[in-house]
Amino acid sequence: MSIAIFSLVQNFTKNSQDFVEKMKGAGEKIIRISNPMTENYEYVRDSILASLVESESVSGHSVYPHKIFEIGKIAYLDERENYGSSTRQYLGFLHADREASFNTAAAQIQTLFYYLSREYAVEESQDPRFIPGRAAAVVYKGRAIGVFGEVHPEVLENWGVTMPCSAAEIDIEALL
Repeated sequence: MSIAIFSLVQNFTKNSQDFVEKMKGAGEKIIRISNPMTENYEYVRDSILASLVESESVSGHSVYPHKIFEIGKIAYLDERENYGSSTRQYLGFLHADREASFNTAAAQIQTLFYYLSREYAVEESQDPRFIPGRAAAVVYKGRAIGVFGEVHPEVLENWGVTMPCSAAEIDIEALL
């Protein structure tokens, strides 16, 4: 029998280019601050997943399983907006354990939508942060509003995470 402890994390919305590279991202939608006070906070995060994997990277000494989540803001370049960027409220979660899998994340997404009384669909995703064939986009009212799956081993290695992880992020504002 295992004990599951859920932890809420609160991370900074700013990060470095290192976050993009460790997550196998291209960074084409990331916002760069033109005159940052430090290189560590030169970019505004465009995803909540990097913050969760970073939190897991410093938690390897704790008893497994790890189940962490965060609700926070992300921002990204968006030509359709007046100022050229969009800021959204996102929910992200990460499950680190030998048993973490695509099915674990799918069940957590299903539970979330059940309690929110919302219908959703899933479509295959080619998100490079996840293992190919083990990632899905969350589709709500015909629009992709999130992604979930098994975190790619290269991403885990980049952060020094030694345990398999499943994770997800959802645009909460799209559900309201």
